[in-house]
Amino acid sequence: MRRTRARSEQLSRQAGIQLDRLRDRRLCIGVTGLSRSGKSTFITSLANQLLQHKNASLPGFSPVLSGQLIDVRLHPLETEGLATFPYQGGWDRLCSQPPAWPEPTRDTSGCLLELRLKQKAGRLNPFARDHFSLWLEIRDYPGEWLLDLPLRELSFRDWSLECAHLYAQEPRASLAPQLLAALAKLDPLADMIPAQLEKLQRDFCAFLGACKEQGLSQLQPGRFLLPGRDDDPQLLAFVPALNLTDLSDEQLKGASKTSWYAMLRKGYQRYVSELVEPFYKHFFSRIDRQLVLVDVVQALNGGPAHIDDMRAALTRITDSFHYGQQSRLLQLFRPRIDRVLYAATKIDQVISDDHEAVRSFLASLVSDAYRHAEYDGIAPSCEATSAVRCSREVDAGGDRAISGLNAQGQPIGYVHPRFPSRLPEPEHWQQLMDWRIPALQPPVGLSARNGDAIPHIRLDTVLNLLLGDKCL
Repeated sequence: MRRTRARSEQLSRQAGIQLDRLRDRRLCIGVTGLSRSGKSTFITSLANQLLQHKNASLPGFSPVLSGQLIDVRLHPLETEGLATFPYQGGWDRLCSQPPAWPEPTRDTSGCLLELRLKQKAGRLNPFARDHFSLWLEIRDYPGEWLLDLPLRELSFRDWSLECAHLYAQEPRASLAPQLLAALAKLDPLADMIPAQLEKLQRDFCAFLGACKEQGLSQLQPGRFLLPGRDDDPQLLAFVPALNLTDLSDEQLKGASKTSWYAMLRKGYQRYVSELVEPFYKHFFSRIDRQLVLVDVVQALNGGPAHIDDMRAALTRITDSFHYGQQSRLLQLFRPRIDRVLYAATKIDQVISDDHEAVRSFLASLVSDAYRHAEYDGIAPSCEATSAVRCSREVDAGGDRAISGLNAQGQPIGYVHPRFPSRLPEPEHWQQLMDWRIPALQPPVGLSARNGDAIPHIRLDTVLNLLLGDKCL
């Protein structure tokens, strides 16, 4: 009886969701980002701005500016199999003494916000209510998992060849030379040795971790770094084969079932079919609009190789989005992303005079992705923002400088080189790479009891770009 009732309630919720979609009253936004872009902090602040909209600074969000937004409430998430985003935990950490950053994204999660809005004046329907609810579902997932989506279109051989090319270049070539040499020496047609594969897989995971520590963006397979809560470790039992260049398709097809090539290909295919495909089908494909967070400042500080790697990653993940406008009825059965926003994060690390340059630089990085999206009828947007403003600008002998607190809570300040609006000239690169960006502590004194809103930069513009049109 209880199972029947639970199933009935689940079907009722799903029917309600479909009806809200049909009426254009439900919006699912996916938030992802490349390594260390601050996804958890961003979502915590985004929800906080809406929940505390009466106290928040949101002049760029039209429903607040016009007084159309009446109330915002946080509801339990009714999506089966999706954990609830820990908003309260992140908010409590920001309000603690000393303040701390929210825990980083480790798996998929989501939260559901109900925006109560005044109905637009001038409707002819005499039975229309004077207000309506817009249901906003925010989905959080690791950026590394998004980078796995292109694997759906790649065979094991093609992926291995891509890896061989990528790992031969710096800085990756110097991060794990022994591992890469061992992978290159493997005979794809010889019998696979299980104990050797276990060691190679452990070393390969460590290599991907080192790439992440270096600030590199192309990290595949993503679940080698961040396995899901319920992932079977056996699905991670493979590595790329880096010695395939001289072998023909006929030779590889003729490899025995116990060969390195056949066993690694089998592991790769299981990974794609049992982890990547379900993630796309049950989670990613439900998203209506996508927000991609990018730590441009840190990447530029890393040098030309890091920027090239980030550009390639952004182009690859954009290829995984399904752009295009379609009818509401069709979206019930085959949703697709109709809007994407790239947001440069942590711009409180640079002076306000350079904020526009940060946005322009991000636009130059995603230009290839832009062309792809515009071809499908959608014009993506770029913005520069800071979900939590941790700094202030001060005068330093005639120069504008950044002042804040370091991770230990001690006052610090610095003058940084001018931020370029496009790829810098060779002489400017060294200045940017020599710049040591300190980690800043969240602002002191935030109070949940007093209904504080988190200080931010341009988060109101992000909100307007993502959902302003749905509030009409």
